[in-house]
Amino acid sequence: MNFEEIRICIECGYEKGFHVFFKKNKGKTYIGLICPKCGQSYSIGWTTSTIKTFKLEKGIKY
Repeated sequence: MNFEEIRICIECGYEKGFHVFFKKNKGKTYIGLICPKCGQSYSIGWTTSTIKTFKLEKGIKY
């Protein structure tokens, strides 16, 4: 599928965007999307090698 915009879940039709997830595998970090309404996850081919560790630190609360 080729999209001009990635915003609508093709599983449930939710139209307000996605959450992201990060998954390490073989030295790369994969970045994917999760629908906040139905939980469907999507692998979209985004990767990065610049994330070395997963360390969460609290920041500003919005």
